[in-house]
Amino acid sequence: MGLAIRHPELVKRIVSINGPTPVGQPNLIKQIIENTSFSPWFQCIIKAENEGILEQVLGHLDYNILSTLKLNGFERNEIIAENWIRAYRSPFQSSQDALGAVAWAKGFATNEHIFESPDDKTKILLSQKPSLAIWGQEDKTLNHKIFLPLFKQAFPNGQTHLLPGVGHYSLEDAPKYVGKLVMDFIQTN
Repeated sequence: MGLAIRHPELVKRIVSINGPTPVGQPNLIKQIIENTSFSPWFQCIIKAENEGILEQVLGHLDYNILSTLKLNGFERNEIIAENWIRAYRSPFQSSQDALGAVAWAKGFATNEHIFESPDDKTKILLSQKPSLAIWGQEDKTLNHKIFLPLFKQAFPNGQTHLLPGVGHYSLEDAPKYVGKLVMDFIQTN
């Protein structure tokens, strides 16, 4: 969304798959704080930061990536295999490789994360772009009851699809269905 706010002319359409769409909604911060009360992941990173171990925990994502995914609400245990785990671990071979994950979590836990906010002209321009939100109903990290209304505030004409039995990792839990929704959306917009 930051790229879309900075360069709306480069964006033809918006597709959000279990992802927030912060574009200056008036109740954004209040809703994000409310989401924290539902989310084991956000509660965990706040607790780890308060205990002074956030960097230590997330700095070793190569060792604990599966537990991190499970905490976020990964649902399909049957697809977990060694190759699958290796693929998710591969970007985090050292604590240096995990600096982005640590910084994002730390920014949230310390209330220092800042969402970009568009000016009124950009907000209107973005709101008119074709948009699609796909959300797993079982998402334990980003509650659909909070984030889909925020999406609709930003994109009043946008399409939404709530997927039953699907968690935070919609692309893992329902890859063919999500792929079809995205392809259909692109082809018609």
